[in-house]
Amino acid sequence: MNTTIRDLRETAAPPSTPSRRSLVAMASVVLVGYLAMFATGTDLQYDAGMTKIRAAYDGSQGASQLSAYAGMAFVALLLFFGAALRTALRASGRTWLADVPFIGFAALGATIASWAVTDIAMWKAVDFGDDGTIRTLVTISDAGFLPLMAAMIAIYVGTGLVGMITGAVPKWLAIASLVIGVLAPVGPLGFVGALLLPLWILAVAICVRLDDAS
Repeated sequence: MNTTIRDLRETAAPPSTPSRRSLVAMASVVLVGYLAMFATGTDLQYDAGMTKIRAAYDGSQGASQLSAYAGMAFVALLLFFGAALRTALRASGRTWLADVPFIGFAALGATIASWAVTDIAMWKAVDFGDDGTIRTLVTISDAGFLPLMAAMIAIYVGTGLVGMITGAVPKWLAIASLVIGVLAPVGPLGFVGALLLPLWILAVAICVRLDDAS
């Protein structure tokens, strides 16, 4: 009986892989969203003056909320892409490592979501004139890159290892992913992975091996 059940599981049809068109479409939207996030985001050091901080968050409540909602939609898109990539990586060979990039995208989404929450809290603190809370939030925001490093390691190294083991991505892309991922916790070099991420996502969407020709 157990043998029969095991045989049925092994012969069952594998889950469908995402189409190339879907992967590239999501990657393209991620690229646009990433550029918009960097173009509209604020980067304040913990020792920034109060005048500079107030000027950075001197916007309307509606604009602040709209930006936060757009950020949450961007986070959801990252999760969808992470799930699609995991399925595509699994299709090339069974390995638990295919789960690691998806977890990395989930961590990346949580990190970006925390930035949006901090921005909303900062806007309210500026609006209320609460200087103590403003200074606290700026200090927390300045350290917000730390979870980003962990996400970059999981995304890049996880995909690189899967590529080396199963050939799910070209060898050059797998090696490049490993190198970028290893640099993630190395001080200022960690931002290399963050800056290259949208282009890397697009490259993976184009190059990842799929079961079908879609």
